Amino acid sequence: MIIKNIIRIIKIYKLALIKIIYYELLYLLRGYKGNKFNLINNKLIADNIPCPYYFLIRIEKTLKNLNFQTFLDLGCGYGRVLNFFNKRLKNKNFIGIDYFIEPIINCKKIFTDFHNIKLIQADIIKIDFLQYEADCYFLNEPIKDNMIFTEVIKKIVDTQSINKKIFFIFVNCNIDVIKSLRNIEFIENYYLGKNKGYSICSIRNEKKI
Repeated sequence: MIIKNIIRIIKIYKLALIKIIYYELLYLLRGYKGNKFNLINNKLIADNIPCPYYFLIRIEKTLKNLNFQTFLDLGCGYGRVLNFFNKRLKNKNFIGIDYFIEPIINCKKIFTDFHNIKLIQADIIKIDFLQYEADCYFLNEPIKDNMIFTEVIKKIVDTQSINKKIFFIFVNCNIDVIKSLRNIEFIENYYLGKNKGYSICSIRNEKKI
């Protein structure tokens, strides 16, 4: 299984794999946390594979110019994204939610001294997003089923105040599904292959359903 996933990654990223490996090694040496991954035997929840640092560096350049206060990582895994942006984006609140308890326990050890980071073990399909008041959501392919993924995004948008703009970072998600979302505005797209890359978007809740 591991060998198959390595071969799959090489086929997808091709020449960009050199840059990806370079930044993986660079940030490991710099002591960045949250680099564990887990292959999950689950029909609904996707494998816990961290977002490449190469993507995070590019995303940060756009993200630092956007106006938001609370960043929610939906499917935070072992905390790579939270650790990266907490170091590089000042005066922000962070929330990490994961379906499995083991990654959350691991994250709590990493972020013990950070009071601006909240960690929650919960079912991301059933969760009430309104209670967190987040205005920037990060999703690194957390759900395999496209219909359920779409319903989760709609649920997030519908919990917002009317005409409030919220930001989404979609990593390695189905681009066709993202394009089908209502009231979506693309800020930046970067893809290395089919559905392998990221989109930074904004969505405004213009009318309650």
